[in-house]
Amino acid sequence: MILGLVSAVWAGEWAPVDGERLSFAAEWMGIRAGTAVATTRATAAGWSTELITRSDPWLEPLYPIDDTVGSHWSFAGSAEYRTRYREGRFQQDQTMRFDPSGIEVARRQLIDGAWKDWSDRYDPAPGVFDPVAAIFQLRGHLEAGTFRVFSGKRVVPVVCVDEGVEVLDGAAAHRIDLQTQEEGVLKDKIIAWFAEDATRAPLRAVVYTRAGPVSLLLTGRAVR
Repeated sequence: MILGLVSAVWAGEWAPVDGERLSFAAEWMGIRAGTAVATTRATAAGWSTELITRSDPWLEPLYPIDDTVGSHWSFAGSAEYRTRYREGRFQQDQTMRFDPSGIEVARRQLIDGAWKDWSDRYDPAPGVFDPVAAIFQLRGHLEAGTFRVFSGKRVVPVVCVDEGVEVLDGAAAHRIDLQTQEEGVLKDKIIAWFAEDATRAPLRAVVYTRAGPVSLLLTGRAVR
């Protein structure tokens, strides 16, 4: 019933599937480095998505990654975004809450061996998305355009360029190029390919970072 309601609001277009589980392999500089699993559930207000990222055993002694991200969202925008980052020596817990009166961000970070807590409040930003919800917004609209993502400190426009349909591993895939826009300058390029079928599953993504390109490859999709 919830899924039917959300689909109707979504004007009969694509909508997530309750219980969808996407599994990814992560590669850095062509070397497998870890895994990521995203699970989505329908809720009374929209959707809830949990993303768990882990480094491969060989990488753990050098740079362990143990991250959990949770997003509560609808196609009208995000409601809450929680992150638990454990990357090397960096450890931080963060909660973002989006409501009409403003965006509240509470952080807890390990600094010099001690945990420090603080919070900030930002102006209201109706229709803004957290990074996870933004991917679903993109899956719903595989076309050129701009949507807004809240980075934790400010609202950042993300410019999408529709590169059309390509053949990826023998199957049709819709390519979208994304770049953040800050003060009119395009930065932080991401290339993503989505299945050219009813699932619109994210098949592959390449994220260009300071440490080199990181690739994500879909290794499995299930509905539970």
